[in-house]
Amino acid sequence: MDLSGILAKIVGLILLGWTVRSIFKHLKERKASAQLEQSFTEQILNNLLLYLWLLFMTAFSIGMIVNN
Repeated sequence: MDLSGILAKIVGLILLGWTVRSIFKHLKERKASAQLEQSFTEQILNNLLLYLWLLFMTAFSIGMIVNN
């Protein structure tokens, strides 16, 4: 395996760890705090954007690990 493949796997592992940490941090904060004064639509859009971003980052980092 070449150096660029190894570096891609290392970066993929770092991104995956960071994403998993962010997911657990979000879930812990969500349980601990009360809901903010947001409208229902704003809550839905914020959560949708957050979860889509986390899904993308998870798929991206796993792809870096598996495909290189």
